[in-house]
Amino acid sequence: MSKKFLLILIVGIGLMPSFTFPASSFAREGIVSDGDTTIIINPFPEIDPGGRPRSTVVVPISASYISMMTSVVLSFTSNLGEIEVEVLNTITGYYDSGFIVTWPLSAIIPISGGPGHYIITFILPSGQQYQGEFDV
Repeated sequence: MSKKFLLILIVGIGLMPSFTFPASSFAREGIVSDGDTTIIINPFPEIDPGGRPRSTVVVPISASYISMMTSVVLSFTSNLGEIEVEVLNTITGYYDSGFIVTWPLSAIIPISGGPGHYIITFILPSGQQYQGEFDV
């Protein structure tokens, strides 16, 4: 785990009381711009090993990439505890990981902001994984 990423996470968590609203409220506040992206988060892996269709799953994480902050803003439906987050830019090879506490139900994860295709993975304490992809 990168010391820079951990330090930014710690500072970001210290600022959380001012960011305790869902990521979707950025659009209402006029913060979302044309370069911003809603990240679709899905359970990982998405397909049952038996190939059977899965029932609808409630995903407890929502995310948006906010270009002016070069950060991913997260909101959670409930306190999931401490989760691991991995960010990978498949074009440049940028990779970072760290742990975040999901209380007070939101978090900000700074990323490199360099152009590319990003994959963000969330690993819950239960071992359940969720993954999303977005382009910058």
